[in-house]
Amino acid sequence: MSGDCCRLPPIQAEYTPKGDYSTINGLKTYAVGPEDAKVTVLCVYDIFGYSPQILQGADLIASQGYRVLMPDFCDGTYATGDMFAPGGEEKRAKFFAGFPGAITTQLEPVSKYVQALQSASSNKIAAVGYCWGYKVAVEAQGNAGVDAIVGAHPSFAAKEDGDKINVPTLLLPSGGEDMEVMNHIKSTVESKLPGKVSLKHYPDMPHGWLAARGDLSGGKATEEFADGYKLIVKFLKDTF
Repeated sequence: MSGDCCRLPPIQAEYTPKGDYSTINGLKTYAVGPEDAKVTVLCVYDIFGYSPQILQGADLIASQGYRVLMPDFCDGTYATGDMFAPGGEEKRAKFFAGFPGAITTQLEPVSKYVQALQSASSNKIAAVGYCWGYKVAVEAQGNAGVDAIVGAHPSFAAKEDGDKINVPTLLLPSGGEDMEVMNHIKSTVESKLPGKVSLKHYPDMPHGWLAARGDLSGGKATEEFADGYKLIVKFLKDTF
């Protein structure tokens, strides 16, 4: 996981979500957007779970005609702000030692969720992976066959990811990601899918800026948050 992900505190934000929670495919799921949409966007959240910012992002995507589902893959076990405050080192270390969002534990649940969605409808499925969720989305693409991937401030990114990805891809790295790796992934996928891969680097944004570390108080950070979601929607429209 990105070192920044393990150090930076989340931004506090207030937001009233537009969707609802229900049990879908056996998991509590935040669901928003038209049920008759032709594309389902599966969001794999970051370590802070259902933060106000990530829910707002889901609602922004849904407002453009997409059905957005955000399952509670970590079953309510999320990082909290006090883990990143002075004196929270021990609590933070304990959390990450037992973090349920490890790739090894979440690959199967995410893949099964995708397969259940595929069995229930003919919808195209795009997976938006935040932080560790990016890597799970990459692995699940090979396992279950999602139709597109978005990596938002992707953690655990490795050059070999480009060999595994065989679908249209959007990468949105922050200042906390290794751009040599990001560019390698882009060029590798681009060689297989010309014109189907996009990358935009946000060097001034912290890891997590499209989720719990998004600063929605105004100014450049809020503008970049909006820009990131505009690019996600544009990618979805261009892909499907």
